[in-house]
Amino acid sequence: MIIKPYTKPNYETMLITNTVNDLDYEIFIAKPFDEPAKDGYGVIYVLDGNGLFETAAEITRLLTRKPKGYHSAIVVGIGYPGGEAFDTERRMYDLTMPAELENLPQRPNGEPWPNLGGADELISFFENELMPTIEQQYVIDKHKQALFGHSLGGLFVLHTLYTHSSLFSHYIASSASIWWNHQAILNEYEAFKCQLLKNDLSNALKTLMIVGGDELEYMVKDSLDLCTSMMSLHGPNFEVSWALLEHEEHVSVISGSISRAVKFLLTT
Repeated sequence: MIIKPYTKPNYETMLITNTVNDLDYEIFIAKPFDEPAKDGYGVIYVLDGNGLFETAAEITRLLTRKPKGYHSAIVVGIGYPGGEAFDTERRMYDLTMPAELENLPQRPNGEPWPNLGGADELISFFENELMPTIEQQYVIDKHKQALFGHSLGGLFVLHTLYTHSSLFSHYIASSASIWWNHQAILNEYEAFKCQLLKNDLSNALKTLMIVGGDELEYMVKDSLDLCTSMMSLHGPNFEVSWALLEHEEHVSVISGSISRAVKFLLTT
């Protein structure tokens, strides 16, 4: 019997340092086996890459199988050195905006909150380092660039949409932590809404919000209320969709959310 590690021939990893704060990121990439469509490959960037990249990569592989599959896409997972599925301290910094500690609940483990508020530094990393690196290596369709995040990652997706909307074409927020800092994300939404009502968007945007039916009641309500408000805006370059995944809670909803995220990118 010969036992050896199981790896996929189309998976790659690289280490990239964010020059803004000198933090390292392990980047996971699933390359398509097929040639790109005439406009290039779509790309889905997946936060919490250590835990979610392989799920996203395999779902993408299945949905793009030929002859009946959709056009091929690249999956890029944004993760951290060390191998933990979810690096609590790093993601807490990367995926949050600054907050007053009195506006945050007690952590479930009772420990103090770690460093917070690095979301804009991560956006800078996407814009100035990661996305240009991917574009240099592959033929990219810039009209099919998606960002997916779950929980605090979903909050980061909304923050990016509202403050740097031209960075991606598709935004998928799964179980977004809208509660963060007394729902301060809603202030960003109001500013974005003013921009949208002025017809001041530089590119067409497609947004999908997802939540599990068995999540905490306030999380379902927060997501539905915000999505309903966005759907009412009727901007010519702004489309919003909603998905409630029945009988799924905060963790079990993840795989279904990723499946819908990939299909959302490939079909819209």
